[in-house]
Amino acid sequence: MARRSHRLVQMSMSAMTLGPVALVGAGPGDPELLTLRAVRRLEAADVVLHDSLIPEEVLNMVPRRAQLINVGKRCGDVKDRGLQQQEIHDLMLTHSRRGCNVVRLKCGDPFIFGRGGEEVEFLAANHVPCEVVPGITSALGAAASCQVPLTHRGFNTNHLHLCVGQSKAKELADMDWAEMAKRAMQQTAVFYMGLKLLDKICTTLRENGAPAETPMMLVESATSPTETSLYSTLGEMPAEVKKQQFGSGGPVLIILGPTAAFPAHLERLANGEAAAKRRKVDQRSDVRHNKMAEACDA
Repeated sequence: MARRSHRLVQMSMSAMTLGPVALVGAGPGDPELLTLRAVRRLEAADVVLHDSLIPEEVLNMVPRRAQLINVGKRCGDVKDRGLQQQEIHDLMLTHSRRGCNVVRLKCGDPFIFGRGGEEVEFLAANHVPCEVVPGITSALGAAASCQVPLTHRGFNTNHLHLCVGQSKAKELADMDWAEMAKRAMQQTAVFYMGLKLLDKICTTLRENGAPAETPMMLVESATSPTETSLYSTLGEMPAEVKKQQFGSGGPVLIILGPTAAFPAHLERLANGEAAAKRRKVDQRSDVRHNKMAEACDA
């Protein structure tokens, strides 16, 4: 009987139709930055397990018949009574076993500091069909919104470094800070989730030799209607944050390196250098006009 019971369990599991799970990146905040595939997966969903920072405009794309479950993930942390990662895994599996089309809707991109790899591992181990739909990570969203190219030939940026500013224990992330400091003026570094440890980040980089004048920019709630930014330098940013009382609770990116000064560079072009160039063009035009007039008079 025991063997027969075991066979029945195996048959029922093999006959079970597992619903697909799509890990969908919702992008940095602006609903218009969703991909077409992301929209299609939302429109076909039966269950959506979403992070707490997903905008209402995005959630409104989900059919009324579908179940929305806020799992409370916010900037990689569990807040507002959010679920632990294993609980999210269990929810995905439970609804998949019911034959539902499940969407795990995540801020930014699932595979960039979004724990998407852990979720794919769990689904694979449980034989759940899975798809990953990429999203625009907040570093790219902030770069476009603030017009900060993360690489730019004229600014000597040969490397792009994406990293988290803090570890699981809320301490400074474990990385080669000496190498980061050495390359401070030769690369663009983008720190996710680093505002709370900004003072430590700046101090550690300075202690390892990074120039105090290294450009630095903070961007909060990138691409959303409440986006704010603050530009300063590595040496002065901590004091500037306190002075401006920067940070209202939204996710903050730290951009460090020469390209962080690009908005100021664009402003100079618009207000000064471009005007000077226009004057030179106008002068050349006047010379050509005068020569043409002289030729006509002759």
